[in-house]
This record gives sequence, C-alpha cells and structure tokens, in this order.
Amino acid sequence: MVSDSTDPRWLAPLVAVGAAVTTALLVAVPVIELLATEFAALVALPLGLLAGLATLVGVTFNLTDLHPVRRRAVTAYAAFGPVVLAVLALAYMNRGRDLLTVEVAVGVGLAATAAVYVALGATGDESGL
Repeated sequence: MVSDSTDPRWLAPLVAVGAAVTTALLVAVPVIELLATEFAALVALPLGLLAGLATLVGVTFNLTDLHPVRRRAVTAYAAFGPVVLAVLALAYMNRGRDLLTVEVAVGVGLAATAAVYVALGATGDESGL
C-alpha cells in the first residue's frame, strides 16, 4: 500500500529526527559559545542531546495532532539542522573548505527552512505536509 503524501503520520518520524537535530544544535552551540571555559562542550553537548531527545519524543507523538499551520512550521524548522550539518560535512572535504564557512552553512539552513515553509504553503492542501 502506498502512503498518501497528505497524511502526516508517515512523515512524523522524519520530521521528528530533523527537529531533534535542529534543537540539539540550537541548544549546544550557544551554550558552548557562552561558557568561557575550556571544557564547555562537556556541559553543552549533553544539554543539547537532552533537548533534542525531548523534541524527538514530542514531535513524534504530537505532529499529527497539530494544526496544519503549526505542522508546516515544525516541518520547516526540522529542515534547518540537517541542512546545516550537510553543508558543514561538505566543508570538511578539501574542495569546499574555503567556500563553505559556518556562516554560509547557517545561511543555507535558513534558506532551506524558508523554502520548505513556502513549498508546503504553496501546495494548498489543509494537511500542512
């Protein structure tokens, strides 16, 4: 049986993982930057992972119950983290090291978030996905 693309149940785990990655990044990175100690990552990474885990559970169980507009926003939010990590992985390769900086990765992540939000709104369906 083929899944219906307007049914958010089949996409909930993927959106949940993306939202968890985004939340982990958005919690861990500022904590690392704000703590002026040498071992800031030892504090920030567990906090980011804990926040990401809470997001994963929350989105997995509640995505289908959200209003379509909120579901659309959560889906767009979920695109940010994986896109930033993908751009940073490309920067790790020697070819893109000078071009793909952290600022570029964040810019591409924000552009991907906006593109997903607009694309989901352009479909015109009431599901938000």
